[in-house]
Amino acid sequence: MSSVEFLSPVIRTKFHLDSNCNLRCWNGLGFFRCKSRVYHQNSNRFVPNLVPFPSVKLYRLSSSKNSDRLNLWGGLAGNFGSRNVKICANGRDSDSTGGSGEKSEAKPNETQGVSKNTTNSGSSSNRRREKQGKGGGWWWSKGGKWRWQPIVQAQEIGILLLQLGIVIFVMRLLRPGIPLPGSEPRTPTTFVSVPYSDFLSKINSNNVQKVEVDGVHIMFKLKSEPGTQESEIISGSKLQESDSLIRSVNPTKRIVYTTTRPSDIKTPYDKMLENAVEFGSPDKRSNGFLNSALIALFYVAVLAGLLHRFPVTFSQHTAGQIRNRKSGGSGGAKVSEQGESITFADVAGVDEAKEELEEIVEFLRNPDRYIRLGARPPRGVLLVGLPGTGKTLLAKAVAGEAEVPFISCSASEFVELYVGMGASRVRDLFARAKKEAPSIIFIDEIDAVAKSRDGKFRIVSNDEREQTLNQLLTEMDGFDSNSAVIVLGATNRSDVLDPALRRPGRFDRVVMVETPDRTGREAILKVHVTKKELPLADDVNLSDIASMTTGFTGADLANLVNEAALLAGRQNKIVVEKDDFIQAVERSIAMASVHATITPAVGKSVNRSSPTKSLNTAFLPGFDVVGRVASTCKDLHPSSITLAPRATLTFDPPETSTEKAKNSKHTIDPSSPDFLPLPSFEQCFPKSTKEHKEVVHEETGHVLKVPFRRVHLSGDEPNFDNYDTSGPQNINPRIGLPKLRKDWVDRRDKLGAPRCTQMYYAKQGIITEEMLFCATREKLDPEFVRSEVARGRAIIPSNKNHLELEPMIVGRNFLVKVNANIGNSAVASSIEEEVYKVQWATMWGADTVMDLSTGRHIHETREWILRNSSVPVGTVPIYQALEKVNGIAENLTWEIFRETLIEQAEQGVDYFTIHAGVLLRYIPLTAKRMTGIVSRGGSIHAKWCLAHHKENFAYEHWDDILDICNQYDISLSIGDGLRPGSIYDANDTAQFAELLTQGELTRRAWEKDVQVMNEGPGHIPMHKIPENMQKQLEWCNEAPFYTLGPLTTDVAPGYDHITSAIGAANIGALGTALLCYVTPKEHLGLPNRDDVKAGVIAYKIAAHAADLAKGHPHAQSWDDALSKARFEFRWMDQFALSLDPMTAMSFHDETLPSEGAKVAHFCSMCGPKFCSMKITEDVRKYAEEHGYGTAEEALQQGMDAMSAEFLAAKKTISGEQHGETGGEIYLPASYVESQKR
Repeated sequence: MSSVEFLSPVIRTKFHLDSNCNLRCWNGLGFFRCKSRVYHQNSNRFVPNLVPFPSVKLYRLSSSKNSDRLNLWGGLAGNFGSRNVKICANGRDSDSTGGSGEKSEAKPNETQGVSKNTTNSGSSSNRRREKQGKGGGWWWSKGGKWRWQPIVQAQEIGILLLQLGIVIFVMRLLRPGIPLPGSEPRTPTTFVSVPYSDFLSKINSNNVQKVEVDGVHIMFKLKSEPGTQESEIISGSKLQESDSLIRSVNPTKRIVYTTTRPSDIKTPYDKMLENAVEFGSPDKRSNGFLNSALIALFYVAVLAGLLHRFPVTFSQHTAGQIRNRKSGGSGGAKVSEQGESITFADVAGVDEAKEELEEIVEFLRNPDRYIRLGARPPRGVLLVGLPGTGKTLLAKAVAGEAEVPFISCSASEFVELYVGMGASRVRDLFARAKKEAPSIIFIDEIDAVAKSRDGKFRIVSNDEREQTLNQLLTEMDGFDSNSAVIVLGATNRSDVLDPALRRPGRFDRVVMVETPDRTGREAILKVHVTKKELPLADDVNLSDIASMTTGFTGADLANLVNEAALLAGRQNKIVVEKDDFIQAVERSIAMASVHATITPAVGKSVNRSSPTKSLNTAFLPGFDVVGRVASTCKDLHPSSITLAPRATLTFDPPETSTEKAKNSKHTIDPSSPDFLPLPSFEQCFPKSTKEHKEVVHEETGHVLKVPFRRVHLSGDEPNFDNYDTSGPQNINPRIGLPKLRKDWVDRRDKLGAPRCTQMYYAKQGIITEEMLFCATREKLDPEFVRSEVARGRAIIPSNKNHLELEPMIVGRNFLVKVNANIGNSAVASSIEEEVYKVQWATMWGADTVMDLSTGRHIHETREWILRNSSVPVGTVPIYQALEKVNGIAENLTWEIFRETLIEQAEQGVDYFTIHAGVLLRYIPLTAKRMTGIVSRGGSIHAKWCLAHHKENFAYEHWDDILDICNQYDISLSIGDGLRPGSIYDANDTAQFAELLTQGELTRRAWEKDVQVMNEGPGHIPMHKIPENMQKQLEWCNEAPFYTLGPLTTDVAPGYDHITSAIGAANIGALGTALLCYVTPKEHLGLPNRDDVKAGVIAYKIAAHAADLAKGHPHAQSWDDALSKARFEFRWMDQFALSLDPMTAMSFHDETLPSEGAKVAHFCSMCGPKFCSMKITEDVRKYAEEHGYGTAEEALQQGMDAMSAEFLAAKKTISGEQHGETGGEIYLPASYVESQKR
C-alpha cells in the first residue's frame, strides 16, 4: 500500500485504491457529484467519508518513483500521456477494447497491487456501467486512442450552469462590491464629494497623487504619508466637513474624492504635470475579461436552462423524418386506389353538391369524349362548407364514382421549418398525380397555405407558406389541357383564400356544401343506420328525429346515431328506441346530460305549493325544457310535484333561402355576391302600388318621374298618396338600379360651370332637375326649394357620380327625414347582407343611409351599396383611412385621408361625415367626463392630435376638403366628435365648444358653395334638448341639424331605439331636419335586417310626430285618413295606411285569423259588446232610426230628457233621513258666493 501514500499530502482530491489498485473515490469536481456512482464498497479503510465515484483501474507496467506527482488535472493528464501507466474506466469498453485489454491483463503480476481478481471486478463493473448509457462515462480507450465520454447528461449541465449563473447574477446585483471567485481582490473604496476649490488647493499644494477626468466630473486621490494617512485626509479646511462621513463608514484603505469643475474653468493640466500628478480619463470599457466572461456565461447558462426546461420544437418532424420524407415523396400524401370504394350512394344530404360534381365524374370516366371536342375540364373545384358537412367524404365519392386514384393530403402538412420543403412536397404531389392520371388530388383545409397575400390575412413575405402557395399556383397553371388530373380543395374559410387561387383556370368552380335540410338529415340518418346495421324499435321514426336536429351537419348526425346506440347499450337494450335518440339529441345540443345539468337548478327553485310557476323557458335551441325537467322532478318528488307532461323536441319550420342568407357571415367573391330576393313591394304594402308623377323641367325639357306610394282605399274613399323611398322594384342587384340622373349630369358638365354644387346653382337662381324633383316629392313650390338651398337652410346630397339617386332634400322647413346606418364589421356580415339592409331600410322609409363598414372588402361593399341605392349614401372616410394604416391612428396623414376622400368621391358617395371640429385645445375638456369621447371618428382624430401635438389635419386642410366636394357636388356633415355619450355628460363645455367650431366651418363651406349640415348630440335628457337646438340655430346660421337620437335615458339597453325615438320626436319638432336612427342593438352589437327595420319604423314614428307638431299638412291628412278607417272598421285600409302593414296585420290575425274578422266591428281587445267605437256607432244608428236627425240633435234631446227627469224627482227614504230632495245639487260655498256677487 505504500504505492499510494504519496497521493495523500499532494492531491486536493482524495483517491482511494483498493487491493486491486482500483481508484475508489474522486472528490475533486464538486458539481459532478450529483451523478456519482458507487461500484466498490469493500475497501474504504484508507479514506473515511468518501464520496463515491466510478472506479478507475491503474495498471503499472514498470515501477514508479515516489516523486511522481498526481493532481486532478496535471497529474492524471500526465499519466494519460505516459507509456508506463494506463487508466481506463471499468465501463462497457473493458470487454470491447480488443487487443489492448488483453495486453494489459497479460502481465498482472508485474505491477504491485494488482491481483488476479482484476478481470472479475472489471467485468462486474462493466455490467453496471452498461446500465448507465451514453451519459455516464469518462475518458475511455478504444483501439489505443483516448476519447471523451461525458459523465453527466447535457441537460443536467445546462441546469447547473443556469443555477451558477443565477447565483453569480444575484450576488453581483445585491453586493456589487463583493469580489468574485478567481478575480483579483479589490480594496473597498469610499467616495467623498468636495468643492472644486479644495481640489485646486490640493493641486497647488502638491497633495494629489492621481486624477481621473470625465468631462466636468473629476475624481482624485491624495498622496498618503506613512502614519499620517487619516490626518492628511481630513486636514483641509473644507475637507473637515467630510469628517463625519469618513467616521460613519467602516475603516477603509482607499478614499477617492469627487468634484465637479465649473464649465467656464479649464482643468489645471499644467499644474498637474508640474507636480507629477498621474491623470487621465476613466476606462469606460468593461471591467476586464473576467466580467465579460461571467456575463457571457450567465446568458449561456440561462439559454441552456430554458431550452432544457421548455424545449422548442421547430418542426413536427425530426431531421431524420424530413430526410425520409424527401426520399419518399410528398409528405403525408395518401394514395387510395379506386377511391376506397366510396361512391355517391354513401353520401346523403348534399344533393345539390353531388349534382354539380357529376360532370367531374363523367369527365374522369370518359375524358376522350370531351377532349376531342376541344373542351377543357375544370382544373380545380373548391368545396366550401362548415366543418362536418362532408367535404372530404364527397371528394372520396367523386374518386370512387370515377374509379380513379384518390391522392389526398392536408395543407398543414406542407408547412415545415425549412423553407422550400412545402414547395417540394407540392411538386412531388402533382408529379405523382400526373403519373397516375386520370386521378384526383384532394387538399384538405387548403386555407392553411393559401391565405390572401394582401390585406388583413397577408402572410409574411418569403415565408414557407408563401413559397408553398406560389408553387401551388405554378403547378395548377402547368397542367396540360389534356391532363386528366383534377384538384379538389376543401375549406370553411373561402373568404381568406388568395384571389389568384380562386381565379378561372385554377379553381374554376366553387361548390357550396350546405348543412342539410330536414329531408337531407333524414337521408343521412338512414345511411348511418343502414351502415351500422342498427336495430331500431318500432317507435323510431327517422323523419321525426330529422326534425329535431335543425342545424346538424353530417358529422353531427353520425355522432348522434352512435350516441343513441351507446345509450341503448348502457341500458342493456336489444334495440335502439326513440327515447334513446331523444336523449342523444339532448346531449348533442346541451353538450351534457339534461338530467345532470337542469335538474339541480330546477329542483332547488321549484315551489311545491305552486307547481305551475316552475321553469318555463326553452333555453336549449328548438327544445322545450319544461317537459324534460318535469319528468325528472316527478321522479325526484313524486308526491309533491305535478308538472306538465314531458314534451319532445319541436319540429323545425321549412328552411328558406332567406334564412340561409341570414346566417351568412362573409362574402365568398366580392366581385360577384350571391344576392337573394327581397320581399316584394306588394308583400310589404298590401293595397298599395308604386306610382310615378311626371313633371317637366322647363329649362331642359327633361321629363322627371317622381315616385310615390298610392294606397287604394275601399269604398268611395279617395286614394291616399304617400312619400316613398323604396326605389325601383324588381331590379337584379347584380345589374344595379337605372341611372336616373345621367342626362342631367351630362348636360351640366357640358356647360363647364366653375362649380357643380346644388348650392352654386341655387345662388345663380337656377332650378336644377334635383330641385324640381324634391319639390314634387314634398308637394311644394320649386322656387321655395331653390331659395332654401341658396340660403344654406337645406341641402340636396347628390354626388354627380351617384347616377342612380332619386334626389331628396334635408331642411327644417321640409318633412323630417330618417337616416339608417349600415355597414359590415371585422367579425360579421357580408356584401349581400349590407345590400339587403339598404334595400330593406329604404323599403320601410329610410331617406338616407350611411355606410360605416370597417371589415372586409370595404371598397367593394360600398360599390355594391351605391349601385343599388336610390337614396343618398354617406360615409365616415376616417374609418377607411384608418384601415389603410392597419388601425394605428398615429400613422394617419393628410395625404392618406385625401386619397380616401377622392376614392369615395369617385365611387359616388353623396355626403361625408368629417370630425373637423375636434380641436387639440378641446380634448382636455373631456377629461372629467363619465364616458369620455364616444364618437369613433372623434376618438381617432383626438388620438392623432395628442400623439403629434398638432392641430386636427381635417381642420387645417378644410379648404382642400371643400375643393374636393366642389368637384363632385358632395355635401358635408360636420361630425360631432365630442358628443356626449351619457346623460351625465350632456350639454358640457366640450360639446358646445365643438358646436361653435362647426359654425365657423359651416360659414367657410358656404363661401365655396358647398352644402353643409351639422351633426348633433347623442345622449341628452328631454329638458336639455331645447338648448341644443337653440345654440345650433344661432351658431350655425340655421344650417340643417342632423342628430343621433338623442337618447333621453341610459337605462334601456335593448330598447334604445325607443328611448332615442322619444328624444328624436322632441328635437325634430324643434327644428332638426335629419334623424339618425338607433337600433335595438345600439351599444350591444352589429344590427341585422330585423334590427334595421325596427330602428327605421321607430324613427319614422318620431319624424311623423315632429311633422305633426310643426303643422305639416301632409302629416295631418295621413293621420286623418287612418283614424277614419279605424273608426269605420275598415281593417284593410287601416293596415294599408300604417307605417308597417305587415306587423299590424299579423298582430290582428294572431287572435282573429279568419277573413270574416277583417270586416267585423270589433277586435279581440274589447270584444263585440265593449268596443267604444261600436257603441258610438250604435248610438248614431239609434238616433237616425228614431228621427232625431243628426247626432248632435239626438244628444241635445237626450240631455233635455234627463234634465226633466232630474227635476221631477221626489223624496226618497234615504233622502228624507238626510234632508235631501230631488232636483237639488250641492255646490261649494265659495262657488255660491261668487255667483251671488
